[in-house]
Amino acid sequence: MNNKNIKMVILIMLILMITLSSVSAGSYASNIIAEGEMQYKHAATGVIAGLSVSCTLFAILFVVVMIKLKNTHKQIKRNKVIDSETGIGNLVYFERCYNIGISDDVRDNYHIAYIIIDSSYLQVYHGEAVFLDFVKYTAGVLHYYESDDGFAARITENGFVYVFRKSSEEETQGRIAEMINKLNSYVSGDNKRRRPFFYVAAYNLKKTDKSCELLLFNLRKNCNKLIGTDRQFVVCEENMMDKAAEEKELLESISRGFKNEEFKLYLQFIVDNKTKKIMSAEALSRWNSPDKGILGPGNYIQLMEKTGLIVEFDYYMFERTCRQLHKWKDTEFDHMTISCNFTRITISENDFVERIKEIANKYVFDKSQLIIEITEDAIEKNMKNALENIAKCKKLGFKIALDDMGSGYTSLINLCEYPIDIVKIDREILLKTQKINGKHLFAGIIALSHNLGLKVVCEGVETDEQNELVSSLECDYIQGWYYSKVLPRHEGEEYARAYTQKLLA
Repeated sequence: MNNKNIKMVILIMLILMITLSSVSAGSYASNIIAEGEMQYKHAATGVIAGLSVSCTLFAILFVVVMIKLKNTHKQIKRNKVIDSETGIGNLVYFERCYNIGISDDVRDNYHIAYIIIDSSYLQVYHGEAVFLDFVKYTAGVLHYYESDDGFAARITENGFVYVFRKSSEEETQGRIAEMINKLNSYVSGDNKRRRPFFYVAAYNLKKTDKSCELLLFNLRKNCNKLIGTDRQFVVCEENMMDKAAEEKELLESISRGFKNEEFKLYLQFIVDNKTKKIMSAEALSRWNSPDKGILGPGNYIQLMEKTGLIVEFDYYMFERTCRQLHKWKDTEFDHMTISCNFTRITISENDFVERIKEIANKYVFDKSQLIIEITEDAIEKNMKNALENIAKCKKLGFKIALDDMGSGYTSLINLCEYPIDIVKIDREILLKTQKINGKHLFAGIIALSHNLGLKVVCEGVETDEQNELVSSLECDYIQGWYYSKVLPRHEGEEYARAYTQKLLA
């Protein structure tokens, strides 16, 4: 019963009491007129009795409503701090216990264990029901270890925390080891354990650990590093937590960078091997950070991949590529294509095709001039989704390029299966051409690609010797610093004009 309904009930009771009182009063008046003063005492007695019954009913109903209201408030309050699926505390509960129950002066007497379930693996290979079984079992184990001086909570879909007062280091290590063994002993349904599903990061709290948000972020970062390894448990030292805190600060800066459009489109031009004319460009990014200046992808891409921001970043860069092609329409650059990179995470998204279609349709350009560039591992990581998405992109009119060919993921037979148009030979293969076998390998990849009807781009050409070698072979296009550095969009356009004029002179 919500507050609005309770107020309505009270209003109805007041109306009822007034009505009963009015009826009693009316009866009283009628009796005086009809029967005279001899019956006054009897009428008065009736009125008093009617009022008494009304007030009694009102009082009873009022008490019932107030008890209901109090119980409702208690339930609402309880629901705010209890996880509905497991019955143990949630994030709000943890924050209250941490901030109120553990004061600054005794905080260093406590340990915290952060437990992560490998949800991605369980959900993909065993299903949602099995994952939920593991969640409930984990909550049960943590509840078992809760005591008067400790508490546990489920703080994310697959993350739990357990805080307890420390004793000796041996006893602390023993408690966590026992807990891990208990977690590992669980098998759900027909599932047979082939790998760890639980990972734990433990940390001795410091008096300075006042921020719950920062503490949990740091622990989760360190715990996530264990997933997929043979290690299930790590004790976090202070320097590990500091490093995670730096990453959190960088992550917040990246998020602000998205809002402020600090990530800029840069271009590296690609030339036709025969004519040496600029025919294409690869869309690259640089971060124009207000604090640190211009930063290359090595400073932010890896962190984006770890935190999931890379998906939005890929779409962010894709939109700027579409916008650039739209601006070049009916200009001196309208013959050029631009390739845009997508990571393995994004290319396998279920709504990938819908997202790029929605973005591309906001701009006017020939779809065949936009090349979706993917890496070999992007396909291998989730082949079914990736191949379906790539095939749909080709139907929309986009070209597909396979980047870093020869870097180690793709077997040659898979080239027959991939719906691609262009192969970009990895720079490492070019560097191997200093030896005769390397040259044969390089030429063989070009010949094989051509036999499959694919165009070939040679990446990483930087020296006269490399340019002469590549130019002498039947490679279709050349990319590298020998012809073009990575340039901001406006500078790139000026460079392309100057390069073309020089070539025609």
